Amino acid sequence: MKKWTQRLLLSVCWWSACSMAQAATATTFRVVTEDAPPFTYWHDGELAGPVLPFVDKLMQAAGLPYTHHVYPWARSLALAQHAPNVLIYALARTPEREASFHWIGELVDMRIYLYGMVGRKTPQVDSLAQARQLRIGVINKDIRLDWLKANGFSELSPTSVGGLDLSENSEVNMLKLRRGMVDAVPVSRIAMQTYCRQSKLDCGQFRQLYPLPMTMSLYLAASKKTSYEYVNTLRYHYRKLVQDGSHHQAFSRLNDG
Repeated sequence: MKKWTQRLLLSVCWWSACSMAQAATATTFRVVTEDAPPFTYWHDGELAGPVLPFVDKLMQAAGLPYTHHVYPWARSLALAQHAPNVLIYALARTPEREASFHWIGELVDMRIYLYGMVGRKTPQVDSLAQARQLRIGVINKDIRLDWLKANGFSELSPTSVGGLDLSENSEVNMLKLRRGMVDAVPVSRIAMQTYCRQSKLDCGQFRQLYPLPMTMSLYLAASKKTSYEYVNTLRYHYRKLVQDGSHHQAFSRLNDG
């Protein structure tokens, strides 16, 4: 798998025909995301994940120079909500978000489970009512936070038995689980497997506690302030990558919805 080595900012113009004159006149897109296995993650100090080469192929085909940024999810989301010429992934498509973005194309569907630690005295979970008694770690501004709140979960307080504990990113969230600071985290099966592999951990120490009745449809989307000319170009070349098998090659193993 091709890897990217600049930690904070990946400035990319990979196609050989790209010249300084072209870069000076063309609009440069910002592609934003978070450190979130299995889509994007750090491996031995280098950025990896299936979306990076797919996005690179898409932007090359569209003839659009871009820079790639890994931020906390709340910052990436804010940029995509307010700035022009921003692409964001992997963004859950919901009715509440429908009018706020230009949806370029679906990446994967993912089923979400509550995962805990083997050997912990975590209560039995057979319902959402029982899950509300757990301390659940979740990422700020993430769709899972919105879903849990909409289904009767509230943030942790000094007097509550259970509730939602917010983290900046998935790495911090998983560390809280391993250290016993939370009882469970809502993640997909493939995300948990990728986290274990990249962190060199035995996945046998984690266990599924409860399947949440939610599936996330995750997309590549453009900011609403992006012009329709660019949006239509990106959608056209996204469809071409679906047709030639590039999309299936990149994402088929991630679909567990």
